[in-house]
Amino acid sequence: MTESSLFYDLKIIYPATVVALGGAVSLAVESFIGKEGKHKILPWLNISFLVIAAFILKSVSGSYSDPWNLFMLNPVNEVFSYSVLFCAILGTAGLKNTFKNNGGNLSEAYSLLMLSATGIMLMVISMDLMSLFLGMELASFPIYALVAMNRRSKKSNEAAFKYFISGSLFSAVFLYGIALFYGSTGSTLLGSDVLAGRESIYQAATFMLTFGLLFKAGAFPLHFWVADAYTGALAAVTGYMAAVVKIGAFVALASVWIGLFGSSASVVIAREAILFLCLGLASVAVGAITGLVQNSARRILAFSSIANAGFILLGFCYPYFAKQALDLNSAFYFLLCYAIASMGALVGISALMSDYDNLEDLRGAARQEPFIGICVSVCLASLAGLPVAAGFLAKFRIFAGLVKASFENHLIWGLAIAAFVLAVISATYYIRIIYFMWSNPTTRRKPSQDPILLNVVLALAVLLLIALAVWMPF
Repeated sequence: MTESSLFYDLKIIYPATVVALGGAVSLAVESFIGKEGKHKILPWLNISFLVIAAFILKSVSGSYSDPWNLFMLNPVNEVFSYSVLFCAILGTAGLKNTFKNNGGNLSEAYSLLMLSATGIMLMVISMDLMSLFLGMELASFPIYALVAMNRRSKKSNEAAFKYFISGSLFSAVFLYGIALFYGSTGSTLLGSDVLAGRESIYQAATFMLTFGLLFKAGAFPLHFWVADAYTGALAAVTGYMAAVVKIGAFVALASVWIGLFGSSASVVIAREAILFLCLGLASVAVGAITGLVQNSARRILAFSSIANAGFILLGFCYPYFAKQALDLNSAFYFLLCYAIASMGALVGISALMSDYDNLEDLRGAARQEPFIGICVSVCLASLAGLPVAAGFLAKFRIFAGLVKASFENHLIWGLAIAAFVLAVISATYYIRIIYFMWSNPTTRRKPSQDPILLNVVLALAVLLLIALAVWMPF
């Protein structure tokens, strides 16, 4: 293989490489910039590399894979690669605003964010379990550090410790699942067929891989880390975790799920579908009900992420029960809308919060920062599934699929009704946040010092949510 052909064959990872290079450059440049200039230069440096990566992604778009079948680019993971880049821009703007207002000197956060985005982009395009594991770990370690970024906070240190220990445990579970998968198929490529007589090993491997990814997604019963990690981290970091980690975990889980249908293990497919159905409904129930009693905006959105993980799992499994060809478009559409809305909501809330993390701290914040308040309100309305924003259509498609599946399996009808009731319940805590933001303020707040970049990216998030209500890529 000539050097030029190798250069051409590796073009599928060029966008992720550019993002990683941006993280390295940000880390190197940070040492030569004074304290006052760090948060003026580094955010724009990050955004420059992210925009370049988006242009490169556009130039290499298409449906193809590398010669070793480690990565694959198709219209689905291309859209999610763009969404990771956009969420990284949103996260960069949120960090810039947070550090500018609070006088933080934690400028290495920009580099960590870029490196974690690189890992998520690799997860999105991976078609081999080893490359998927590499991307997962590359994404995880910078996020552990981002959670612990507020070093003087006991909550932040505790959250990072819990997240790191539990994350390491489930990374080991995932890695052991890879070993079992190789033993049962003779390959680490997703979609490999099971060897004769090794169905039980294949089933154990599939369950371990699934639970490793469900931990990253924060679905029930592996949701125990979510509330603490989301509350301990900076609000902008919380939004980044809620969006991009979900994208990486669920796109990877979709690859595993689609790969099952390429195998001959029909029993494993049926059991996996039942698992998704049960855990999906349980996640929606835990997220909807537990979120009602929270007084922290970040804890509310933490339990919101659990509930939305449940809706995505329901979108994964209903085509199986409807006895139709595997179609994950509804789940992908829901995931895309959720990622943009949750990222926009939490980044905006990070600009509206002052010193405390409770709803009273947000009282009247939107009246003093009306543009940010409007953007956050639209994002929360999308998460609640209210009309106009794309979240309404996303939930509608999931419920429509469940109703269609109920004609083949009447048990699904009851589950669809339960999920709908829980969705209505969960909508109340989004509306509650909006109410506090627009109610009469009790104290005068300190406005954001440099909200221009934040306003621009929040406006783009709102425009995307409205555009996705008209144009559905999946």
